[in-house]
Amino acid sequence: MAAENDIAVQVAFLILSVMDFVGNSLVCLIILQRKRFRFRRLTLDFLFLNLAIADALVAVFAIPRYVLHGLFLHPTGFIGDLLCRFVTGGNLMWTAGAASVFSLVTVAFERSRVISKPYSLIHSLSKTKLRGLIIISWTFALLLNLPLFFVMSFDEKTQFCIENWSYAILPKLYGILWLTVVGVLPVVFMITLYSKVVYQLWMKNSRASQRNREVFFIPRRKATKMAITLTIIYSFCWLPNLVLYIVAFQVSDSVYGSPLYKWSVVLTCLNSTANPFVYTLQSQRFREYIKRALTCM
Repeated sequence: MAAENDIAVQVAFLILSVMDFVGNSLVCLIILQRKRFRFRRLTLDFLFLNLAIADALVAVFAIPRYVLHGLFLHPTGFIGDLLCRFVTGGNLMWTAGAASVFSLVTVAFERSRVISKPYSLIHSLSKTKLRGLIIISWTFALLLNLPLFFVMSFDEKTQFCIENWSYAILPKLYGILWLTVVGVLPVVFMITLYSKVVYQLWMKNSRASQRNREVFFIPRRKATKMAITLTIIYSFCWLPNLVLYIVAFQVSDSVYGSPLYKWSVVLTCLNSTANPFVYTLQSQRFREYIKRALTCM
């Protein structure tokens, strides 16, 4: 039964990883090839480009740990531990995943600034500030995952990369840190910002003239709907794994690496895979760009 579940998890990761990489690579290609690409006009596109890169990297680094596991003889000893920390342990996958979450927070922050003063360019993020936010997001994601690069090691008994903490209290505190920084705080932050955005776009400006609605509010409503959808999907896909990680070290070590835990990781990968489909379903312009890109191929 366990073997069948492992095969099912591998197949799920393989399908999601391929869809994730192809979909997000297509998003990157479309954004970079847009003739109308101008930084100040399409700040949101620049943020979605960063999000797509992070999501694509989730697929790349998920493959060694969850797809190729058991298909090759993993080295042991120092080389095996080193391989776990940088390739087969999934540390870089979680780094890219955290960067994806922080990118969503940046999108929410950008939407809030733009919507608060729809007729002014002053509140749009400058090129320098946006680059700074993106660099901070990736740096913070790397720092958050830094402990894993020291505790991950190869277990010869299970033939799997596991976390080998020096003290039992450390993984418990680390799990709480992840739930807080990647789960609770981003959700609270984005709910707060998008509540203000929804009020500005759907309630406060309901009496705006027809021309103003067409020029300013309708396009922003579409972009905001897409951003909110991404946030909802992220919450659904990430929170189960963050909670189970804490349970694994607070209640029972058997939870870590269990079928339930592995399927919760599948959900986090699903989050990165789903984003390109959200763009396609909610943006007619994006669908047109996909048709053009596929025609050129």
